[in-house]
Amino acid sequence: MLFDFLKQIGRSSAPTDDGHPVEAAPTADDMLSRALLDPVEWIAHEHPQRPAGELVDIWAKIPGGFKWHHYFPVYEKIFGPLRGTPLKILEIGVYRGASLKLWRAYFHPDSRIVGIDIDTTCARYEDAANNIFVRIGSQADDAFLQAVVQEFGPFDLIIDDGSHRSAHMLASFNALFLTGLKPEGIYFVEDTHANFWASWMDSAVSFVDVAKHLVNHMHGHHSDTHKFYAFMLGDVRRQPVMSVPLITTLIDEIRFFDSIVVVYKKPKPTPPVVELLAT
Repeated sequence: MLFDFLKQIGRSSAPTDDGHPVEAAPTADDMLSRALLDPVEWIAHEHPQRPAGELVDIWAKIPGGFKWHHYFPVYEKIFGPLRGTPLKILEIGVYRGASLKLWRAYFHPDSRIVGIDIDTTCARYEDAANNIFVRIGSQADDAFLQAVVQEFGPFDLIIDDGSHRSAHMLASFNALFLTGLKPEGIYFVEDTHANFWASWMDSAVSFVDVAKHLVNHMHGHHSDTHKFYAFMLGDVRRQPVMSVPLITTLIDEIRFFDSIVVVYKKPKPTPPVVELLAT
């Protein structure tokens, strides 16, 4: 569970039926050096400067913008390489329409920007003449999401900036990653810090926890075999067929930032190989 770490700041013992304490299982923090976990003072700057970059310059001129400053370098890093190509972009969460205008100004002029929101007043931010479209519905409504994909998708880039509730993040990912995202698309979830706020946690497991578990699924073929020779070219023990979860074959990369998770989709038709060159 997400909040178990709060209970395990110090390791505890629990009595058994015979009254003898049993040491709690080690936590991830128990595996880290104490020096790395020593508390330090992290002081907020009274007048912080905005980060530099073209994207933040565009955003600063759009009324109603609402962004964490540290997101902009991440945007530039992830989105920058995509700017030269017309894209199909889906943003979950419209709010005051500022992000739609930001992406319109930043990405290729022929890109199609689609925003969805449960708030019916967000429909006014549609600007079809400039390839900005808005559809009203819930990010947790699978039928609605599939209708949006049918009308506009599949998408090169999906940005979840919606309700920030963990159940909604999970519902959208489950509905969109497989069929709503192009084979080499990017699924970008922001404001994942809300997963650490108890009042926003409305699922048994948070999206962040699931994203961390996706790292395990990326390595599903290794947990299935346990030996490197199962992948070795020319070895009679090489495993010709492996049984893995579908998602093992679809994830190319996962990147974690403060409050952001990025999942890169790229189908892998075959397992990896290892080769030993002759000496």
